[in-house]
Amino acid sequence: MKKLAKLITENPDLKVVTVTERKDDEYSSYAAGDVRDAYIDYMYIRTVGADDILFEHREDRPYFKSIDRDEALEQLNDRISYRENTLDEAYLKQQAERAWDGLAWEKVILVYAVRLEESKL
Repeated sequence: MKKLAKLITENPDLKVVTVTERKDDEYSSYAAGDVRDAYIDYMYIRTVGADDILFEHREDRPYFKSIDRDEALEQLNDRISYRENTLDEAYLKQQAERAWDGLAWEKVILVYAVRLEESKL
């Protein structure tokens, strides 16, 4: 909690966003939890109705650079390969990273928490 308080004090202009791991290992901003870590991260929220190459958006949740990068780059790679009909791995990797880095990222304070039933309060 001291780390979280320090981050908030030092970055009063940043939003504080909480993610809590659910039983199916997905992340949700709607579950209550016991704080385990807090750090500066970047969040991306898809604009409703926008053509988004990133995900099919199976879930209505934001994406975080530190949490979602590997899966996102893999999916971007597949989508770019399909769209551009190429298997050139170096080109696909470069384009996937370019698309990922080019998203409208917002700097936030990310609070990671475990489910209360797993917490030893």
